[in-house]
Parts: sequence; C-alpha cells; structure tokens
Amino acid sequence: MHIGINAQLLSFGQNYRNGGVSRYIRYLLTELARQPGDHTYTVFVNGQEVIEHLAAEHPQITYFAAAWPEEQPAARVAWEQFTLPSLIRQKRIDVLHSPVNVLPEWLPRQCATVVTLHDLAFLRFPGVLTKAKRFYHRTFTIRSLRHATMVIAVSESTRQDAHKLVGIPLERVQTVNPCIDTRFLSAVEEEQIQAFRKQHQLENGYILYLGTLEPRKNITTLIEAYAQLRQNYTTPVKLVLAGGKGWLYDEIFAKVRELGLESEVIFPGFVTDTEQVLWYRAASVFAYPSLYEGFGIPVAEALACGIPVVTSNISSLPEAGAQIALCVDPYNIEGIARAMHRAITDQEFREKCRSSASSVAERFSAQRMVAQTREVYAKAAAVHALRTKHRHTSFVQ
Repeated sequence: MHIGINAQLLSFGQNYRNGGVSRYIRYLLTELARQPGDHTYTVFVNGQEVIEHLAAEHPQITYFAAAWPEEQPAARVAWEQFTLPSLIRQKRIDVLHSPVNVLPEWLPRQCATVVTLHDLAFLRFPGVLTKAKRFYHRTFTIRSLRHATMVIAVSESTRQDAHKLVGIPLERVQTVNPCIDTRFLSAVEEEQIQAFRKQHQLENGYILYLGTLEPRKNITTLIEAYAQLRQNYTTPVKLVLAGGKGWLYDEIFAKVRELGLESEVIFPGFVTDTEQVLWYRAASVFAYPSLYEGFGIPVAEALACGIPVVTSNISSLPEAGAQIALCVDPYNIEGIARAMHRAITDQEFREKCRSSASSVAERFSAQRMVAQTREVYAKAAAVHALRTKHRHTSFVQ
C-alpha cells in the first residue's frame, strides 16, 4: 500500500512544540524507516529543515515539505484542510494517517483514513484549555473521529473515552501505546549524575516534574503537596518543575510565591533532548499528578530510567505506570505528599523501580508500537475496501 502520514506537527525546535505529540511522530517515523514492511510512504512535514533532521534517503519513504509559518496555527489548519486532500489524490495514497487527532474533511474516496487520538481533554476538562483550542478540537477532532476508518488510541483509557464521550464503536478503535526513546535506556555513570546535581545546585536531590506548564498537569496541587512534604517530613530535596510554558500558567508561579517557596522550587524551562536523560536519572523521585492524560509518556520514561514515580490513579496514568508507580488521588494533597515521602525513603520500593526498568522499556518499545500501527493500516485498508464494495453493490442494485 501507499501510506500517507501528515506529520505537520513534527518539530525539532527547542521549545514546547517539541513536546509529546511531536515526539510521538518522530519515533513513529524513525522506526518506520527501520521496519516499513511492504509499504511505501509519503510523509508531509512543515519545512525542508525538518526533512534534514529526519534521515537520509530511504527507498520506501518520500518526504514532502509544506511551508506555513509555525507561529500561525491557522495556516497549518488551512493547509491540512484545503491543500492536503489534493496532494493525497495526486499521489494516489491508499491510507492516510493523521498522527495528531485531526483529519482533512474532504478526502478522495479511494483513501482509507487512520487518526491517532491522544486525548479528549477538551471534553473532560474544557476549562483548562483556551477558547481557541476548545473551538479547534470541537470543530475538527470530533468530526475526524467519526469519519475515520480506524482510530488509534494511545491508551485503553483513551479508547474508552472515544467510545463513551464521542460514541465511536470500540471495534473501530485500536489501542497502541506510544514508545519510549532508546536514549532513556542508556546507562549513566554515578559520577555523571553527581556532577549534574552539583552543576544545578541540587546535591541533596530533587523531585522532578517534566512536561508542559499548563493547568491540566495539576502543578499547583503538586506545589502544595511539596510544601506539606517539607513541613511534615523536613525533607531537604527541592522541587524541579521542568518544561516549556504552555498556556494559563501564571497560577503556577503565583502559587510558589504564595507559599514562600521561591528558593526551593526550580524552573529550568524547556529541557533539550540531550539533557532529558540526566534530569530523569539524577532525580530522587518523578512526580506527575496530572488530572488527565491520553497516555502520560513521561511516567513511562522515568520508570524506564529506574526512577521512583508518583502519579495519578485516574485516566491512563496507571497504564503508563505499568503496575509499578505509586498511583494516588491527584486531588489529595496529603496523599501526594505521603507518596513522595515513601518514594524517597522506601528502599525496597526504590530497588523495585530500578530492577523493573528493562521490562518497562520492552513494554513501551518503538518496535512494538510500529508493528501494531502497521496492523491498523492494514485493517483500515480492508475495512475501506469492504465499504467501497458495499457502496458499489448498493448503487448497481
């Protein structure tokens, strides 16, 4: 088959755009280059520089560079909705995969479609998104889910949300977990970890949050739990809130000032790929008490690094936690504080996390993700062919 992949949201910029969905696309494309199967691929990206970042020439993969200003999302939407369908027709694409929630509206009839659904936060927690984001998702994401031949959900929790909140039949939704980058599996010497801590003046250890600074991540509650941890257990570790500013983040900084924690809470900003491994490996604990996640890949990444994890007991986070992470009520400040204290002090639990790292890496491997994704492409093509045959038979009759 000829597979088209709309990789417009792939970014190599050192900012929040190089976040979860961008990494999902990057790992998908990188692994498809290693195991493409019998298919050929046309990958639509934004800009020639993205192609230069990806890879050398490949006998089964062609990259097509669109051009729209990255700082103007409306330009991307216009390109996806009005230009991409004609390109699909010209290139005779059999299956189009949109890896981030949205398909073009007017697609050629010969094309089967697959859309990856990362989450339905705009339905679960509409108040934590800007009006523009809510409008975009309500306009495009729901229609895409209903029109897609097959839907890939990044977790079983998201698969169930697609069914319960949007009414998508479960047989049209396949769960395919995202993968962990292999760089998180590399060994790091203890001397390097200690040097990293010293460089950032974190010799006593630290609790790490890594992700976009936005309301859904429940960061203000994490800050309150950290304040209680310091008060009840007199722990010397600091709190590191690493990640680029997303939206509606002012409350996070205000909470730090309100609790007088300016010297104890560190904001290193967006963390580059090269530094991510060290931020994880040098952490005492990884804390991610998000209110809702389609999957929550940072939880799996931290576990693959052998780091104790405290996360939420709701949405997909127990899945990402792989029955290893401490899962707590994200609204319970005292419970989060207790869990962080246990993760710091319980040596048996810490050893369990270290010894389970390789099994987590295998569970969320790129090879597994791409093999399952290719199976969805084949299923989408088969379903589309059956529908087309049925329509033709009905027309003739």
